[in-house]
Amino acid sequence: MDDERTTLMFGPSAAEILQAEFPEYLIWRDFTTEGGHSDWCARHTNAINAEKVLRHSAPEGLRKLLEAQNG
Repeated sequence: MDDERTTLMFGPSAAEILQAEFPEYLIWRDFTTEGGHSDWCARHTNAINAEKVLRHSAPEGLRKLLEAQNG
């Protein structure tokens, strides 16, 4: 499949959109101890704020936390 058709059929994921909108954060999906999916997480790449991790069970909830941080 060529790149243009792939782009039209498969848009970016919620995590990819968040990463693009908040490039100063590292965004990932955490795992449970059993290996299943857990919370969506974000950590600022700035060394001063690097220890604080924002967590939410849904990408939209994480977006609200990120927006509040950048308020």
